[in-house]
Amino acid sequence: MIAPTVEDASLSQLPGNVLARFLELRGRRILRACGALWYSVPGRFLMSLPYQQMLDPDPEEIRRLIRDAGAFGARFPSEKWTGLESGIYVLGRRSYDLSLVHVKHRPRVRHGSKCFEIRPAEKHELIEQGCELNLSTMQRQGRYDPEFGEPRRWATLVEAAFCCPEVSFPAAFAGSRIAAYMVTCREDGWLHILHQMSRHDDLPNFPNHVLTYTITSQALADPSLEAVSYGYVPLFSADGLHEYKLRFGYELVPHCSAIQLHPAVDTVLNHRSARAGVRASRRLMRNWQELETLETVLEGARLSGRR
Repeated sequence: MIAPTVEDASLSQLPGNVLARFLELRGRRILRACGALWYSVPGRFLMSLPYQQMLDPDPEEIRRLIRDAGAFGARFPSEKWTGLESGIYVLGRRSYDLSLVHVKHRPRVRHGSKCFEIRPAEKHELIEQGCELNLSTMQRQGRYDPEFGEPRRWATLVEAAFCCPEVSFPAAFAGSRIAAYMVTCREDGWLHILHQMSRHDDLPNFPNHVLTYTITSQALADPSLEAVSYGYVPLFSADGLHEYKLRFGYELVPHCSAIQLHPAVDTVLNHRSARAGVRASRRLMRNWQELETLETVLEGARLSGRR
C-alpha cells in the first residue's frame, strides 16, 4: 500500500520527511513504500529519500510500487543490490579550514572572499534574480529544467522553500547582485546541498568557490550537524563537478544505484536492439544530456538486481 502525502502524521516521523515536504510543495508526488519515502522526478521516475539511506527492497514490492504509482521506473541507493557504480559526496564533521582544500582552490577561495558577501538570500531577491542565474548555469551545463527556467515554476519553488524552515538559500552577493546561490536542507543531523547556481559574468571572481567553502565550514562547525551531503553521482558525465567536490574535501562514499523499470517499459526499451539504437544515437549526438541519461538508465536497469 502506498501513502499519497507527507501530511499524513505517520509519515512525518519517517527519515526524509523534511525533504519530502519541500518537494511536495513544489508539486512532486510523494509516496511511502518499501520502508522509505519516494518522490517523482521528470520522466515519471521515482527516487527514494533520504539520499543517504541504503535500501534493500523486495523485488516484487518495488515492482508493485512502480505499477501502483504509474511510474516508468524507480532508482534507489543500495549496498545489497547490483546496479550502476555510484555514490554520494559526503564530508563528516571535523575541523575544517583551507588546509583541507586543494592547493589550486585556496587562492580562488581567498579571492572570492574579497569580492563577495555570503549571506542568506531573501525571497524577493531570488524571485527577481534567480532565473537569470539558473538559465546561465543550465546553458553552461547543456541542459534545461523548466522548474528552474520558467519564472512561474521558479517562484513556486522559492515559495515552497520559504514554507520549510529547514530549507535555505545561502548566496554570494556582489552588492545587491546574486553571483551564486545554493539550496540547502537540514534534516536528521545532515545538511544537504541540493542545488547550486551561478551567474556566468561573475565566475572570474570565483563565487562558487567561496560559497562552497563558507557553507561547508559553517556546517562542520555546527555541533547539531553530523555530515554534509553534496549530492549523488549524476546519471550523466560530470567530471568537472566530481573533481570540484573532491577538491573541497568531500569523499565519494560508494554504493550501487539500483534501477527498476515498469515491466512494459522494460519490454519495449531494455533489450539488446533498443540499447544498440540508443548507443548509435549517442555517437551522433554526444552532447545531448537527456540521451546520455537514458542510455545510463537502461544500462542500470540491465545490471540491477538483488544479490
